[in-house]
Amino acid sequence: MAWLTNSRILFPTVILLGVLVNRGLRLKEMMTTYENMTFNDQNCVLKGSFSGAEDMALGKNSVLFFGSSGGLSNCFANGSAATENGGFWMLDMKASDPEPVQLDILDFPHESIHVHGIYVSNKTDRLYFINHIGPISTVEVLKIEYTPKVVLKHLKTVKSDLFPRYGINDLVEGIDENEIYVSRWQVFSMRENGQRNLETAWEKFEALLGLGVMLFGPTLTLVYRCDLVKNECYAASDKLFVGANGMTVSPDRQTYFVADPMEKKIGLLKRQSDGWLEFQEWIQLPFGIDNIEFEPSTGEILLGTIPDFQSARKQHEDKNYPVPGGLSVLYLEDGLWKTRDILMHDGLKLAQISAGSRFGNTVVLGSPHSKGLLVCKQH
Repeated sequence: MAWLTNSRILFPTVILLGVLVNRGLRLKEMMTTYENMTFNDQNCVLKGSFSGAEDMALGKNSVLFFGSSGGLSNCFANGSAATENGGFWMLDMKASDPEPVQLDILDFPHESIHVHGIYVSNKTDRLYFINHIGPISTVEVLKIEYTPKVVLKHLKTVKSDLFPRYGINDLVEGIDENEIYVSRWQVFSMRENGQRNLETAWEKFEALLGLGVMLFGPTLTLVYRCDLVKNECYAASDKLFVGANGMTVSPDRQTYFVADPMEKKIGLLKRQSDGWLEFQEWIQLPFGIDNIEFEPSTGEILLGTIPDFQSARKQHEDKNYPVPGGLSVLYLEDGLWKTRDILMHDGLKLAQISAGSRFGNTVVLGSPHSKGLLVCKQH
C-alpha cells in the first residue's frame, strides 16, 4: 500500500479514476431511455422503396425535398460501390395523400450518388448535399427550378482535403450562395470499401481509436467554412463536438446550431464578421438528436429524435430490430430552451428516425438505414 503515500503515483491514479468515473457517467446518461416516450403513430403510412432517406428540407410551394443514400449503414460497412445508388425525391406536402416523386439531376457529373445531409435555401433556390461517392466525400450544389415543374440542375462539386472519407455529415448555406458550413462527424476517414473490410494494421488501429472516441467522448470534431468563390475550406469553429452532426441556421444567417447526438445536446454558435463561428452555449436535451431544421414560420427547430440508444445499438446486431424515434421541436420560452414532442414512432415501420418535417397536419419522418419514408396525418 506504499503507493497511497507516494504522490507521484497517487495523483495520476486519482486523475485516472476521476476520468473513468466521469466517462462512465457519460455513457450511463447516453444510454438512458427518454422517459416520455409515448407513441402516437397510428396514422402513419410507409411510402417508397428507396433506402436511407436520412435528411429532408422544406422548399418553396410546400415541396419537401429528401435524398437517399441507398442505406448509410451499408455505405459505411461495405463502401459506396457495394451500396445501391440513391437519388433525390420530392413530396407535395399540400396533397391529401402525398406520394414520393423521383427527381433527375441535370448535368450531374458523378455516376455515384449517396446522399447524407441536405440543405435547401429558400433565399437562393439552391439545394446542397453531402455525397459519399467512394474515394472521397463531397458537397454538391444544385439549382432548384420550381416552374413549370420542379427541376434540379447541378452547379458545382466542392472538394477538400479536410473532408474525411464518409466523415462529413451535414451543411447549411452561410450569408449567401458563396459560403457554406459543413459539419465533420468522424475523426478519421473510413476505408473506401467500408469498415468491414479493414486490411492493414493501421486501418484496424484507426477503427479502434474511432471506437474509443465514441466510448470516451473526447471533443475532436468541428465545423468547416467553405468559400465557393475561392474554392477553399478551413476550420470555422473550435473542436467542440464528439461528433458534429445535423446543422441548421437562423433566417438572418447569424446563429448556427450544431447537433452532437450522443451527447444529447446542440451547440449554439454566432457568426463573426470573418466567418468564424463563436461558441455561445450548449442546449441540453432529454434525448439524442440527428438532423435539425429551423422552421421560419414558427421560430422553432425541428428535431429528428433518438430516444433510445440501447435499441439503436441492438440494431447493429439485428437489422430488423425496431428503433423508436420521431419529430420534436425545440423552442425558446422566457429565456429557457424547451422541447415538445410532435410525433413518436415505435420503429416497427421505419427504424431509427434521423429527420422530420411538417406542413399542416402532415408529418414526415426519414431514416438513415431503413427503406421508405413515413408519412403521418395528425388530427
